[in-house]
Parts: sequence; C-alpha cells; structure tokens
Amino acid sequence: MMKQLKTFLLLLAFSYGLMLYLALLQTTPGQPLQFHADAPVWLTLQAALSLWLSRKLDAVLWAKGTSASLRQRYSQSFGLSLLVFVSLMTGIQLLIDTATSQPLVLQQYLRVSLMYLLVHSLIAGADLLWQVLKRQQQQQLELMQAQQHNQQFKLQLLQQQLDPHFLFNNLNVLSVLIHKSAEQAEQFLDHFADIYRYQLQQGSKTLVPLADELAFAQQYMALLAQRFPASFQLKISVEPEQQTNYQLVPCCLQLLLENAVKHNSASAEQPLVIQIELQQNQLIVRHPLRPKAFAQPGTGTGLSNLSERCLALLGKPIEVIQNDEFIVSVPLQHSV
Repeated sequence: MMKQLKTFLLLLAFSYGLMLYLALLQTTPGQPLQFHADAPVWLTLQAALSLWLSRKLDAVLWAKGTSASLRQRYSQSFGLSLLVFVSLMTGIQLLIDTATSQPLVLQQYLRVSLMYLLVHSLIAGADLLWQVLKRQQQQQLELMQAQQHNQQFKLQLLQQQLDPHFLFNNLNVLSVLIHKSAEQAEQFLDHFADIYRYQLQQGSKTLVPLADELAFAQQYMALLAQRFPASFQLKISVEPEQQTNYQLVPCCLQLLLENAVKHNSASAEQPLVIQIELQQNQLIVRHPLRPKAFAQPGTGTGLSNLSERCLALLGKPIEVIQNDEFIVSVPLQHSV
C-alpha cells in the first residue's frame, strides 16, 4: 500500500511540474499564468491508469512464459498497452463529447490521441524499460550464480576422484607390509594416518599454502621410504620465505609424486630424484623419465583433473613437458 501511495505521489508531482511547464510556455509575457489547478489531478489519474494498464498487460505476457527476448517482450508490452490506453482514453473522450453534445472534430481527436500517446510513453514506457533492465540484471545474476554453483560442483567431483586412488594404493602397500614386518606396518600406518588426515582437512579447500603442500610432500616421501628404502629422493629448492608467499590447489603434489613412483623405475643403486623448485610464479616438479618396462600405460585422468582444477581456480592449467625428464609446471597464486 505504501509503495502504491508513493508511486501516486510521484505521478502527481510529475503532473504538476509538466502542466506548470506547459502553462509557462503558453503564457505570453505580461499576461496572467494560464494554469488550471485541476489539470494536474486529471493528468495524474490518466498516468496512474496508464501505469496500471501497462504493468497488468506486461504481467500477463510474462506469465505465458514465451521464448521472446527481453527487448521483444518490452516491445510487445509497450505496444499493446499503448494501443489499449490510447484507444480507451480517446473513446472515453468521444463518449463525453457525445453526451454533452460537443462538436466531433477529427483533428481534435487526433490531437487528443497524440497527447495520450505522449503520456503513456513518458510514464508507462519509462516504467517498462526500468522493469526490463531489472529483469536483465536479475538474469545475469542468476546466470553467474548458476555458473559458480556448476564450477563448485565440478571441483568437488574432481577432488573426490583423488580420494579413492590415494586410499586404495596405500592400503595395498599396508597389506604387503603387514606380511613383511609388523613394526614397519605400524610406522607406515602412522604416516598414512597423518597424510590422509591432511587430505581430509585440505582436500575440500580451494587453495592451500605452498608451505603446507611441501611439508606434505616430505611426509609422503617418508612414507615411501619405508617400502622402497633409498629408491626415491626428494629435493626441494624453495626458500622458506618463498613458501609462505604462494598458494596452490590442494593435494597436487601428492598426485605428481604418486605418478612419478607409479610410472618410473627406481632402486637404491639408481634412485629417482624428484626436484621441486620455483620459477616465474610457478612450481616446477621434475624427475628423470625412466618408464617401467612392464608398466601399464597411464590414462592421464589424474593430470587432466589437476589441470582442470588449476584452470577453474587459478585461470591457468598445468603444463607438462616430456623429453629426458618429466616436467610439470603448476600455477601458483600470491597469498593475500
């Protein structure tokens, strides 16, 4: 009710301003102002009818749920309400003139129709245009929210694909160690619990500090050392102060280390050295390429998922280079 009253008062103020402006234009200098106090009231009632009519017809068109664009719907609403309003008001004027035995002059009704067309264009046309702009902003907002929800859901799916891979691989290792050495199995289980706890805590996050990922990588290599003593070495060439300046997607080093162990041969005599360094705001993970003789070819799903996560969160995918070495460049983001 208050909103409707406010709208009516705005129309009344507009009508008084418009009629006063027209009266000033029609009054010659030195003559009394030709201003009729009741004219703005009638104009306000006409404007209110124009506004009500355009909104009702617009609501009916929107309720039909047609596939027309916003511009087409605006044109339809404005054109139809204009036709109805001008016809209705001109018809009422014609009935009044007929009832009061006024002369019916075509030119006069054309002038009246043009006046009502102007009123409707100024009031209803501006209101419909404002409604269309609001709908357009709402649609853009809903589209952005839908894209964000879709991206978030996609990231959750990608992150969930890493968990079973990590879990089953390490359970297989634990199964072997149980039969080999209970003490090693217990130590392995302790490391495994720490690593899996990290994954549960950080895996659901969008970005984590580089220092946490590097600490995790060292824990993971300590886990491998229990099964493959001296077969794998990790060299981190990132200064401590640099580790606190960057963030990256969680658990990416886990995937890269797993791939290195899975697809490359290593032994205590010829250990596989995995190097991690910082270059041009990217984390470089590299190691010699030593494909296992009878290893099953990888599907590339892990690297593909990691690349998609980096692209979604950081705007840049990973880069992979294979020659004598296997090199992966992981994009980083400066910490806030």
